[in-house]
Amino acid sequence: MTGLVDTVRQLVEDGIAGNHRRLIVVVGTDDSLIIKHVIEVLRVFSQLRSGASGLYMYQPEYPDAQRRMELLMRGVGDVDVSIDYKPYKETDKLLGTTVDFAILDLINDLKPNDVGRLGGIVRGGGVYVLMIPPINEWVKRLTKFQQSLLVPQYGPESVRHFLKVRFWRSLLSDDYTLVINADEGSVIKSPSNIGNPIKWEPRPIGIPERIRFSRKIYELARTQDQVEALRIMEELLNRPPKGRKVNVVLIADRGRGKSAVIGLALAALAHRLRKAKGRTRMAVTAMNPSNVATLMEFVIKGLKALGYDPHVDYWGDDVVSVKVGVSIFIDYVRPYDMLREEGRDIVVVDEAAMIPLPVLYGIHDRFSRVIYASTIHGYEGAGRGFSLRFLKYLRESRDTKVLEYELKEPIRYAPNDPVEKWLFSTFLLDAEPARITDEDVKALGNRESLVYIIPNAEEFFLKDEERLRQFFGIYVQAHYRNEPDDLGMMMDAPHHFVRALALPSGKVVVSVELAEEGGIDDNTIDLVVKGLKLPGNIIPDRLIKYWGLTEFAKLRGWRIIRIATHPELQDRGLGTEMLRRIEEEARERNIDWVGVGFGVNAKLLNFWIKNGYMPVHISPERNPISGEYSVLLVKAVREEARETVEYANREFRLRLLNSLQGPFHDLEPDVVRMLLTDWGKPLDENYTPKLTEAQKRRLIAYAWGPMSYENTTDAITEVVKAYYLRRGIDRINLPSYYEEALICKVLQARPWREASDVLGIRKSTLMLLLREIMKILLQYYLEVSEIPEFMVGVTKAQRRE
Repeated sequence: MTGLVDTVRQLVEDGIAGNHRRLIVVVGTDDSLIIKHVIEVLRVFSQLRSGASGLYMYQPEYPDAQRRMELLMRGVGDVDVSIDYKPYKETDKLLGTTVDFAILDLINDLKPNDVGRLGGIVRGGGVYVLMIPPINEWVKRLTKFQQSLLVPQYGPESVRHFLKVRFWRSLLSDDYTLVINADEGSVIKSPSNIGNPIKWEPRPIGIPERIRFSRKIYELARTQDQVEALRIMEELLNRPPKGRKVNVVLIADRGRGKSAVIGLALAALAHRLRKAKGRTRMAVTAMNPSNVATLMEFVIKGLKALGYDPHVDYWGDDVVSVKVGVSIFIDYVRPYDMLREEGRDIVVVDEAAMIPLPVLYGIHDRFSRVIYASTIHGYEGAGRGFSLRFLKYLRESRDTKVLEYELKEPIRYAPNDPVEKWLFSTFLLDAEPARITDEDVKALGNRESLVYIIPNAEEFFLKDEERLRQFFGIYVQAHYRNEPDDLGMMMDAPHHFVRALALPSGKVVVSVELAEEGGIDDNTIDLVVKGLKLPGNIIPDRLIKYWGLTEFAKLRGWRIIRIATHPELQDRGLGTEMLRRIEEEARERNIDWVGVGFGVNAKLLNFWIKNGYMPVHISPERNPISGEYSVLLVKAVREEARETVEYANREFRLRLLNSLQGPFHDLEPDVVRMLLTDWGKPLDENYTPKLTEAQKRRLIAYAWGPMSYENTTDAITEVVKAYYLRRGIDRINLPSYYEEALICKVLQARPWREASDVLGIRKSTLMLLLREIMKILLQYYLEVSEIPEFMVGVTKAQRRE
């Protein structure tokens, strides 16, 4: 034990000297011996960092986890540390916390998101202590995370254990990690880089002489990066000229103080704007209120430093509003709700890469002074996809001045921290797509030369690191949202599998994750009919519950979970080519259908409709966070599924058409238009407009002049309904913007002002357009092509009507 203690001591001393964290792993099967070694590590640590405080994370529903915690509580009494015992379900509340050490009991669960969240909370000079079983034992049992991946078609024996193997190998290969065998009191793996630390010297912070924010705000900055970010955000004190915008974009890895410095800047801006105009209102948006906890904390700190006594409102444990009297208001607003906000002087979009692009575009259009913050890597990170997609849009906006800054210096520890490097490498948070050359771009001209990859799962996830990093790097950079759990699910879920499209050179250019669905037995189907949720089978579950299609659940399908194209090669048809290859393979394997589900927006929906995917379900409510309606689309790839899918699409269109004044009154008209695509199959080929003679007379009077829309709504609605019910057999096909006008004003019954705003035209233009559309429809359905003779003699009273 003496040699082990000396190794632990040297490891911790190295970390303190370099202001870096260190990783110590305790492996064993005997709980008492595991905890004994954890206590010994804490004893050594406390001798070098007296009065240290830390966290102990565990899964309370497991009796053995409770036992280990109790053993530690009893045995650590004479060690000079304080420990806060927390269940893993609270890890999201710990983001922004700083401690000296963290003990992670991973024996019952290895949930990547938990490790990712906790990977940034220990300060420099601290330690992480991980408790795990021996790998040969670990792969024989299911963790809590793995149990959540089970589906009816597969038993526990089918769950893969690639995540554990990757995790274990990453620990053994890390130069700075110590791995201890608690059962034998020996070292499994010593750090190869020990006893020769690089002494850390903090970078001095220099506050410029000429600043516009209060010096008290600058004095709260922890790094020179934060000082520079504050200087940039001073630009927001100037209100841009009418029609112009100023946007600040801050990007950083986790732990660089990005949210904190924005909070300080908001306090400084509020102080100056209150003085200038007497009152200021600001808004902060993010996917969840908990995402802005650090930002709000530093808003409060900044205001207090400036002499204010702010009032704080909470929603649960989260700060949702900071106020100072009637002069300063800084509120959390959900992303979708931001599109209806007005009168905000400054808007902050935190973790912007997690927010749907249509919402980001809407915020840009609506507000003139906006701060966008995005994490590059780490738990919240969606990679540089934000930079490559939305930031490109900002840069190309002629009316927008874009100020960009990347914060690189960590707050809690020195740069090049080994634990951070290990974490990013293990969960592929720093994965990058392949570098694309001119030769690669030329190769795209020959579609047949592209290679469709059907990888062997074990080979792909555990042996082909370069290809795996290229594959996952596309998700990191091109996808809106990316979490460590995504990797864990991809590696271990028995019903998940991956496909890739590569260039002749072998470089991956399209990444796809799929899930097997369907093939459900009769007993399970009966339970679903009675209300049981069918885990892992989203499309069969909805088609049973909404359309009663029990036979569909017996068919076998593939649901595309994520498809992403290399960010440098988008809009070149590679996604469509990938779908063609997937569908071809599905047919060969006797798979009946391929489907997809996503938060709907026009651009994304157009891609799937264009590729022959039929909508079969839409959620009745918008997601309260993202503001999107979720849709499911299916394409039959074998005849056995075709009739069922077409039936589901028909029922879907009928439901949507008759719900546009109800739950879908605010669904975007261009989205509605595409969802009502007829596919050459009319909803009711025998339907004719049910109009009385009086209704016909009013319609004609409306189309050619004297009658108002409000007095003709019933008849107009009937004709428009006939147009959509008969689509697929009628020889009339209105332009898309005509249809969107009918959807917005007639079928959704929006007020004139709202309808014209949504369509982007003047109210008077919309009024004239609807009359012209009705002339076209009347010509087709009533064979009226000009104002009839009986309308010529309409009285003045009728015209006033």
